[in-house]
Amino acid sequence: MERIVFKEIMDGICIDRIIRDYEYTMPTKHVHDEYEIYYLLEGERYYFIENQTYLVKEGSIVFINKGQIHKTGAAGESYHDRILIELKEEPFQTFLLSSCGISLAEFFSSHYGVIQLDNNGRHYVEALLFGMADELHQKQFHYTSMTMMKLCSLFVDSLRSNIHDNPEQVINLAKTAKHKKVSEVASFIMANPAEVKSLDDLAKRFFISKCYLSRIFKEVTSFTVCEYINITRIQKAQQILIETNLSITEISALLGYESITYFEKVFSNFTKTSPLKYRKKNKKTTQSIRDKKDFA
Repeated sequence: MERIVFKEIMDGICIDRIIRDYEYTMPTKHVHDEYEIYYLLEGERYYFIENQTYLVKEGSIVFINKGQIHKTGAAGESYHDRILIELKEEPFQTFLLSSCGISLAEFFSSHYGVIQLDNNGRHYVEALLFGMADELHQKQFHYTSMTMMKLCSLFVDSLRSNIHDNPEQVINLAKTAKHKKVSEVASFIMANPAEVKSLDDLAKRFFISKCYLSRIFKEVTSFTVCEYINITRIQKAQQILIETNLSITEISALLGYESITYFEKVFSNFTKTSPLKYRKKNKKTTQSIRDKKDFA
């Protein structure tokens, strides 16, 4: 059974709480342009992020950067109760930068991942999350500002307490053989996106059967090995497009694509835009954020 306790929305922000007591696993490939904050009130979940699987317990908070590969799956009992915030770039980016001098993009680039809160941290975070939902539900005077102020407090408290730098608060990686093997393979792909050619190559390198690797990789990540290779390459291409002036032909070759046409097709499938349009839009956005930060 699935019960939606609340779902509240404002421009650029959605927060919902859902309780499930059945074997729920995220069914689709999960990469999108929104930032996510996931908080587990009760239960246990596996959470695959980029190239690692974490065991998430109650009182854990998860920060997911936009464009990051991620997927939740069952761990132990099926019952779990979670709160999820989906966050678009604006209007919160401008509010956070002007109020606190914090760049949303920089925060998620540096602080994504899973952390386990202590009792005091749990009470504080839960009060902020429930307060946000209440503001959006009641819609009293200046409720959007109050909602974003509470969300700002979540970011500021995270940075102030340095919880991401405290090893005791970082949650353990999943220890099952399946999850460890997928993490090894995914880590190798991320480190060598241009060199990895196929499922066959990976199966030989890691001394496992092609069928077994294909099955467990899809179960844990929701992607096929080929899809994961491509999306890892495209993530690298996005970085190169913003940070360098290399031509599209040069980037395509650098990432191991033999055809620029195929590279552009794959890029478009994952990003819904062309490499040139992506470069033009995101170089301008990046510079605008830097200018605002300098001004603040």
